[in-house]
Amino acid sequence: MEGSEPTTTEGRDVDAAPGQGANTDGRPGSATSGGAGWAGELSERVIDTVARVKSRTTVKVVTALRLLVYGLVVVVSLVTAAVLATLGVVRIWDAYVPVQPLGRRVWLGYVVIGGALFLAGALVMSRRRASRHS
Repeated sequence: MEGSEPTTTEGRDVDAAPGQGANTDGRPGSATSGGAGWAGELSERVIDTVARVKSRTTVKVVTALRLLVYGLVVVVSLVTAAVLATLGVVRIWDAYVPVQPLGRRVWLGYVVIGGALFLAGALVMSRRRASRHS
């Protein structure tokens, strides 16, 4: 019959090429009979495996690298802030502490601030844990 719709057999379009028939659910290429079913299943397994490997490796590496970079930025910022704060304290000491003569005021500032930093370092060193490899 001309002009009529093609006949179907077992949910497949007779006129369609093999592997491109419509299944009963209407999705092309997902016919349960023929070779299209295993190809789709295999490609889904490959995609799932690649996604699983990516989530276990690449995501963790990117997270670790982000942590490293942001940690380095924080450490550099803290060291810079500590140096600038120390310089500021020395300059304030030199400008506002009433010690005469002026030459004595400068080295006295270095001794006092250096002594404070030395005591802070000694306190930190005393609180550290002993090495297990000694």
